[in-house]
Amino acid sequence: MNCVRCHHTDEAHETDDNDSLLKRGKCMIPSCGCTQYSDAIKKIDEDLL
Repeated sequence: MNCVRCHHTDEAHETDDNDSLLKRGKCMIPSCGCTQYSDAIKKIDEDLL
């Protein structure tokens, strides 16, 4: 998954103690100033229901 703000992958963002994708910290790419990972809320695929 990619961050909505900076478009880098979630792996590029430092993690907190918990493993929540929504609470990841700043982007570790040196030229990026994004301070918090943000993921888009997507509609649940009806096939999964």
